[in-house]
Amino acid sequence: MKLRHYMTACAALLLASCQTSCQTTTTTTQVVNDRPEDGKLFGDYLAGSYANYIDKADARSEYYSRAFARANDDIPLGRRALTSALTAGDLDLTHKTAADIHSQDKREPMALAILGTKAFEQGRHNQAQNLLTLDTGDLTMGILMGIVKGWSQASEGDLEDAKKTFEEIGGGPYFDALATLQIAKAEAIAGNVEAARKAFETAEETGESPIETRLAKARFLHSIGENDLALKELEAFSKENGGFETGPVRNFIESLKSGSSIEGLLTHKQEAARALTESASGFFLANRARDAAEVFYRLALTLDPDHDKAAYWLGFVLERTDREDEAMEIYESVKPNSDYIVSTKLSQANIWFSRDKDDEALKVLEAVNKNHPSFVTREALGRARLIRENYAEALPIYDELVKSMSEEELKADTQPLYFRGICYEREKQWPSAEADFKRVLEINPDDADALNYLGYTWVDRGENLTEAFAMINKALKLDPNSGAITDSLGWAHYKLGQYSEAKNKLEDAVVLSPSSATIIDHLGDVYWKLGRYREAGYQWQRALEFDPTDEERAAIRMKLKGGLEAVKALP
Repeated sequence: MKLRHYMTACAALLLASCQTSCQTTTTTTQVVNDRPEDGKLFGDYLAGSYANYIDKADARSEYYSRAFARANDDIPLGRRALTSALTAGDLDLTHKTAADIHSQDKREPMALAILGTKAFEQGRHNQAQNLLTLDTGDLTMGILMGIVKGWSQASEGDLEDAKKTFEEIGGGPYFDALATLQIAKAEAIAGNVEAARKAFETAEETGESPIETRLAKARFLHSIGENDLALKELEAFSKENGGFETGPVRNFIESLKSGSSIEGLLTHKQEAARALTESASGFFLANRARDAAEVFYRLALTLDPDHDKAAYWLGFVLERTDREDEAMEIYESVKPNSDYIVSTKLSQANIWFSRDKDDEALKVLEAVNKNHPSFVTREALGRARLIRENYAEALPIYDELVKSMSEEELKADTQPLYFRGICYEREKQWPSAEADFKRVLEINPDDADALNYLGYTWVDRGENLTEAFAMINKALKLDPNSGAITDSLGWAHYKLGQYSEAKNKLEDAVVLSPSSATIIDHLGDVYWKLGRYREAGYQWQRALEFDPTDEERAAIRMKLKGGLEAVKALP
């Protein structure tokens, strides 16, 4: 019995049981027990569905596979089992399930794609191309099959057929551009220098997959001895894109500058893996089709287990689908000398931070900054200190960053300057902080964060109140949904004794940022000033629940004991 039919029958039995409960002693459990295989099928399906709900990939795969083994003519169930096995990383089960589906339905697209990819990976090109030829009507799997089939044909020397296959992938302009890049790579591997050069130029003009296009062209130029041109083009590309601090573009540039070799032309399987990865990142993930992206990344890694770009982005997808343990395993598989090791380690640190394991996160950041020092790693380390409110240790990091930046670089990225200003302010070095915030606003007068921080601090210090109000109002116009900026305006009214106006703004701020201890604390203060003492105490108590700073926590506890007047530093 197919599962969907069984579920319908089970529902009918439950209804019948309810309707006749006063007339019979037969229970639904007894009916199910009379058909034990159906009961086991239903149980496995429910267990798989629950595992899917709680994002347990291994359990989902296990139970859906069990269910499909009991109903192997149920192709929709089989496809669910197949997807689950693949996304659990169980390749043996993936291939077995695909074969079982294929034995029942010769046209099922995902089974064809997986079996065809496996045949290509194992060098069985005739079988691969036969499996990947059928028009299944599934656009996503059709794209995958077209990519793999084209590279299988190219590996057999059938370049014209491969080019035709790439051109017929379909899917719109993105995949037309991707096809051009595949043709350029295939021409390069085949030794057709002028055809490859022309195809790479066309691929560059499309603007799609820009990094992969430049890397592939650099490998091609390197293979024909044109290292100087490869370096020149990569440096120009890097400059156009703000410079690459880490990653393969930076590593290619450094290697070519030093006269070292870069990797040469790749194999057909490696290029197929890169085509799948580019499709996943550039199209499916960009269009929030995470399931499709994951399938492409997984199959890319079956073709080239060392393709760390696919591993990094697979980890990214796993993180975004609340599968952080799986993401960590994938990140751990990335080699220490990989072009993607910095990105991978930063992602690992983010997971540790999300789990409130700051010490583990900092260990990761310290290690990656020691082994692969760059602006990116130093900035990440500084921000980590900032998040932990360790301003004394963050300050020298940001000071070094700012001093290492040219005027042009500072104009392109004022964040290090802004964060150094925060560190100065928190470390009671206000003149230096004020200078940094003013410098940020000289570069970008519409920087809402800097306008708010400087305006708020001036208000808090009782300085430049007219200018401070103007700054905060401008910041709020730039970012009207900011709870922090709305709080600043409310606090400015409070400092001027305008308690009714302050109350209105601070109540709005709490709505916008309901978990901000600072804003809730401020609301408590204004309630106290308005004589609403019970409400003030309630807000202060709430503020303690939302992780205030140590300084705020001490002040709030004093206010809870003796009211606002107990804190002498406050008016």
